[in-house]
Amino acid sequence: MVARGMGVVSENVRDRALGLIQDLSAQLRQAGAPAVEPPYDDLVEVVEGVRSDVSKVSPHVLVSWTVFDEPDEYEYVHPFDVAVFSVAIALAMGERARIVDIGLGALLHDVGMALVPGAADTAYREGEGLAPEDAKEMHAHPELGVRVLRQHPRISAFTKAIVAQHHERMDGSGYPRGLRGSDIHVYSRIVACADVYSSMLVRSHLDRHMMPGEVVEYMMSAAGFEFDKDVVRVMLGCVSPFPEGALVRLSTGELAVVTRLSRGMVTRPVVRLTREENGTLVETDAEIDLARPEHQTTLITAIE
Repeated sequence: MVARGMGVVSENVRDRALGLIQDLSAQLRQAGAPAVEPPYDDLVEVVEGVRSDVSKVSPHVLVSWTVFDEPDEYEYVHPFDVAVFSVAIALAMGERARIVDIGLGALLHDVGMALVPGAADTAYREGEGLAPEDAKEMHAHPELGVRVLRQHPRISAFTKAIVAQHHERMDGSGYPRGLRGSDIHVYSRIVACADVYSSMLVRSHLDRHMMPGEVVEYMMSAAGFEFDKDVVRVMLGCVSPFPEGALVRLSTGELAVVTRLSRGMVTRPVVRLTREENGTLVETDAEIDLARPEHQTTLITAIE
């Protein structure tokens, strides 16, 4: 797997999380829910690792997502990113008492996808261009996920609520039950925002149908309607759409590497321009702080 922009969470924690999620999904596809028990203790250790790493830098450093290049990696990279986002949001909101439950719910929010035929091929574009019967199957994954979690008595009701409700929306437009407002648990609202933000950033990278800045604008526009406005506000203060180390294309046509993230201006990081030497891109000494007024017309149009 090719991954860039590792962020604040250690590579060891990240690799362990991806391996656990990948193995669990493979087991579920092969044996089904009743026969497979989630590796609770291992997953808790991953969440504790995420919490520890994020706590070391919070609230001063933004967390970011993992850049990858193949859609089939989404199945196990996306849950990890959602867990990192959710833990960062929860810590920023003061939700520390149940951080393990929140992190577990985020890691396992899409576990039911493993029981949906063909979901791995379309998960990151869920709901877009699917036939009605395929969409119906996809919309069953929250309840299928809860069925998987029932196999382990130590998984809390909070974690199960997150898995059951992460596609519910504040205005009642979500699924599977059409819950609205305060009927949706606050932990589920946190993971719902992290889930959509992560998946849209992936699509902006793989499908190039929108710029990362437009993803931020969408989340802001949906705050108070689809999403909890307080959660969105906190999320956009601690989760960046641009991973450090990511190669990006500027509106000037130049390629650059993200070197530093800017709190309060998540779409305007500091970048270092690159040049080609013997067919290879190398970083130059020229840095551009996109948050400065003289660079306000320069945009990041894509993550390469």
